[in-house]
Amino acid sequence: MKKQPATETMKEGEKTGAARVAVFSIVLSQFGFAFSINIVLSFMPFYILSISKYSPDQTMVWIGLIMGINSFFMAAAAPFWGSMTSRFSSKLLYERVFLLSGLTVLLMGFTKSLPLLLALRIFQGALGGASTIGLFMISRHSSRSNLAGNLSLYQNSITAGQLLGPPVGAYLVIHLGYLTPFIISSALMGGSLLLCHLYVDDVAPKQIIAEKDAASNRKVAFGWALSFIATINLTFLPSILPNILGGFSLKGDDALKAAGFIMMGYTATAILGNYLISKLTPTAMIKRTIAAACLFSAFMQMVMYFAPGVFYFAAVRMLQTGAIAAVISLVMSEFAGGVGGAKIGFLNSARFAGNGAGPMLATFILARGNLLGLYLVISLSTAGSVLAFLYSERKIGVGAHS
Repeated sequence: MKKQPATETMKEGEKTGAARVAVFSIVLSQFGFAFSINIVLSFMPFYILSISKYSPDQTMVWIGLIMGINSFFMAAAAPFWGSMTSRFSSKLLYERVFLLSGLTVLLMGFTKSLPLLLALRIFQGALGGASTIGLFMISRHSSRSNLAGNLSLYQNSITAGQLLGPPVGAYLVIHLGYLTPFIISSALMGGSLLLCHLYVDDVAPKQIIAEKDAASNRKVAFGWALSFIATINLTFLPSILPNILGGFSLKGDDALKAAGFIMMGYTATAILGNYLISKLTPTAMIKRTIAAACLFSAFMQMVMYFAPGVFYFAAVRMLQTGAIAAVISLVMSEFAGGVGGAKIGFLNSARFAGNGAGPMLATFILARGNLLGLYLVISLSTAGSVLAFLYSERKIGVGAHS
């Protein structure tokens, strides 16, 4: 029997078993998608170095491009995929994205050409509309009373996938070689597709309503900037870990093992910090918590430069990510409430842009400068963005009472 599309609106408080299953299936599929995309991050610089026929400086630039450029295409494609949900079956679009992404990542494991690898990453980025489509489906399968909680769960699943993928990828490469993670990533894409095909009902297309409120646009713009900076803090490190670990006299397999343990450590603290800070922060304190997390992260970023050893470096990085990871969820809670799907999609694109900017910023600065310059740029950008936000909020508050 063919499943019928979900109704245009859902009654307040309605929570059917099918809807709950659909929500958790979408959440799990997004975890699988994010995990599969990011499983290559920890070893990709090493993989590129192993197949590169270019000079060290040229290879460094290739590393930044290959690791980062797909996220810019994801950010650019997010509005397109959002608009497609108003014309076509969201479930069908969702499944097609998973299928093509799985095939693309599988092909990456067999290429030895950096230009071709770059082209595959670009195509992968253009297909990266799954999270935007998933956001739309989550909102349509959720009642008004549980929408905020479901969106938070969805966001945390993506963050967990992004952070857990890299250390698992490093472990697989060490024990099974470079090809294995690509095959496993492709298989997980297929599993996520099957999960949604079996347990997620389709939703009817919904026309996009234009939103032109100036105050709302300004708030969302600041939310985008804060999420963008927070994502850079989370994603810049893997692309330059070979250089950092080399400074601690770690090379080859020792460096790869250390990279896996470092990312596993800050993955754990990022997930724990994200959960605890988001859960314990009262609604009235969200803006202050965002500011405190960003400023603490900016400070710890500079402390990392003075790390005397790899264990000290890892400990400081764990504290930093524990704070900054919560910013993305807090921003979604603070800025996405009360706005339409178009603006939620725009906020979501900040993660894509940050995923691309992190490794590209790190490798380009390091190729032409030094580690201190890179840390200064990230630290000052983080502090500057949140201070500008606080200043703007203060001006708005003063204006409202004048």
